[in-house]
Amino acid sequence: MRWDELDLTDDELWNTVIEVPHAFEVDLNSIVTVNHRLTLEAIARLEEYEIIDMQDALSEEDPEVFSSTARWHAQFYDDLRKAANHLALVGLVTRLQHWISRWIKERKIKVPGKHESLLIKQLGALNDSFGDAGPVPLTFFLDLVMARDSVIHADSKAEWLYNGMPRSVAGRYRNASNDLVVTEDQLKHSDQP
Repeated sequence: MRWDELDLTDDELWNTVIEVPHAFEVDLNSIVTVNHRLTLEAIARLEEYEIIDMQDALSEEDPEVFSSTARWHAQFYDDLRKAANHLALVGLVTRLQHWISRWIKERKIKVPGKHESLLIKQLGALNDSFGDAGPVPLTFFLDLVMARDSVIHADSKAEWLYNGMPRSVAGRYRNASNDLVVTEDQLKHSDQP
């Protein structure tokens, strides 16, 4: 139906609440969420094609050769998914920092220098300006920032030195090998500590 075909006298139309997403949500969806989803779908598609090709090429081989090759390919595609998740985390924190910086500037809030991370300083200043702590503890965001920094500065290690200072990611973002692991589920529910 076209807009000019709408019955503007219809009470239901005038009483319908239309929720308009905030520009941050639109930005996050278009730059991070959709990109991440498309990347994971492409990885899955490539993996599926490669498995079919591998089955055709190795159908006459010893089952152990096929199994070994299949394990190598599975690890390769798992690594691609892991990289996609890590890059989505970097995008998420970067967009968050962009919007927090805008809100700080718009509200003319002074940002004290009590934390290393600019984002954490800004979030703390926002919390102070609102009079109450935000709905999510600052430690949650600090954990996200550390995980992002691990990707950028430490080749996704869970512990590293940065400017001579030890840094580490929260336990929920590390595996038994002491590497950074950010799951797709953690990215989808990053609003829940």
